[in-house]
Amino acid sequence: MKILIIDDHALFRAGLRMLLSTIDAQLVCLETGSIAGARALLAEHEDLPLCILDLTLQQESGLSAIRMLKELRPSLAVVVVSGTEDPGVVRECIDAGAMSYIPKSMAPDVLTDALRHVLQGEVHLPVSVAARLDAAAARPHLSPRQADVLQCLNRGLPTKLIAVELGLSEYTVKEYLGNIFQALGVRNRTEAVIKAARLQLTVRPPS
Repeated sequence: MKILIIDDHALFRAGLRMLLSTIDAQLVCLETGSIAGARALLAEHEDLPLCILDLTLQQESGLSAIRMLKELRPSLAVVVVSGTEDPGVVRECIDAGAMSYIPKSMAPDVLTDALRHVLQGEVHLPVSVAARLDAAAARPHLSPRQADVLQCLNRGLPTKLIAVELGLSEYTVKEYLGNIFQALGVRNRTEAVIKAARLQLTVRPPS
């Protein structure tokens, strides 16, 4: 598995690479400190499934970077690593298409555990953000197909790409999304991702 690391601090990239190697020695880390470098690596490696992005790149907007990455590669799972835990910033990142948000303030062992979950296709968000949505009294029941759609939603895939990946029509995907929102008691995609993370609705990529 290849992972693209975008961070303009070489020391942090090295530390992240070391943590990732403790999770899986077979991981291949591709590194760059700029969006231009990310564009070049995406063009060179069409099989990149995951990107870890520093939100505060020098002279570049992290939110714009998320949108650019998702536009270039809609299937790319973008994980933001940032020094801020501002709930508003986290929600903006999820709105822009990010899959997860990991604060840099985490202790190394906690950060390693968060990265491990992300590599397994699970969403990770700061507790302070997830706690802003009321938890349901019981875990909502999702059908296997709804779980597939939710997994795609967690990866930030647009409706059209979810339809292609699951072999469904866009109309059917929209129906599934509506049912998922209703089951979770949310109004939109961002709230669905956050609520699912809080309820620990661990879903796996469709086979």
